[in-house]
Amino acid sequence: MEVLQSTFPPSSGTFRPDVRDSVMAPMLKFLNRTKSFFFIDIYPYFPWSQNPYNISLDFALFRGNSSIRDPASGLVYTNLLDQMLDSLIFAMSKLGYPNIYLVISETGWPYYCDEEELGANTFSAATYNRNLIHKMSTKPPIGTPTRPGVAIPTFIFSLFDENQKPGPGTEGHWGLLHPDGTPIYDIDLTGKKNPSITLHNYQPQATIHHTKQVYVGLQRKRKKPS
Repeated sequence: MEVLQSTFPPSSGTFRPDVRDSVMAPMLKFLNRTKSFFFIDIYPYFPWSQNPYNISLDFALFRGNSSIRDPASGLVYTNLLDQMLDSLIFAMSKLGYPNIYLVISETGWPYYCDEEELGANTFSAATYNRNLIHKMSTKPPIGTPTRPGVAIPTFIFSLFDENQKPGPGTEGHWGLLHPDGTPIYDIDLTGKKNPSITLHNYQPQATIHHTKQVYVGLQRKRKKPS
């Protein structure tokens, strides 16, 4: 998402001038010609944690207690991920490429943070990933307000915790499993469980599944957006 100059409202989505013509336009032309996917790392945690007073935590966690209407497009958004994805779609459309398919190559929510950071805990991490999986594995696909019914293959960051990774507390704590393979919190990657089930007093499940559209993988590198 660092390539975008504007993301809110989604219809205002535009690429940064320094990369729009030199990088994004030729790349999108190539993806369109080869019918390839645009892989995007997208973390609603970061815009929420940088602006928690104006972005509802429920909105970031797919909890559906609030919605935002784009004044230009008239589209209604019930979660931050859709809003971020559609801002990218609008940006691509403005360069003449409205139909390039997206793949979420990384997304997730940290379960631990330093004192000066916000909102990283097992409850929020489990809530985000459970609701993400439910959304992405629903059949027929839900899509986004701009692309209703379009499936978005999604990779969750990450399978294993990186507890020795330097940097802020959130940097190394996105995993579903501890390095020894034990689960950090209960997660169901089939999307069949009710995501609203309380997370209090749960018994962690060691089995990790995958579905056609939702995957768990350990990405080698991930950089916190500036």
